[in-house]
Amino acid sequence: MYKSTIKKAALVRDIVGQWYEPGRQDRCKEWIYRNKVKPLTCISQRTFWRYLDEQHDDQSQPSDCRQLTLFDFVV
Repeated sequence: MYKSTIKKAALVRDIVGQWYEPGRQDRCKEWIYRNKVKPLTCISQRTFWRYLDEQHDDQSQPSDCRQLTLFDFVV
């Protein structure tokens, strides 16, 4: 991912962390997207949910990205 995308995803997670209240129906994530995130970042709703589902650390990729073989799963 680009650095700007990582920064935008972190911004979205910060906004959600600031405004989201699990017990309140009027502060759901949909409300946060419509009223706080979309006017600020102009991202789609699908992108909003993708940013929330991504891993939080920037180094989430393993250093060895080789494909697993059948022998890696032997018990």
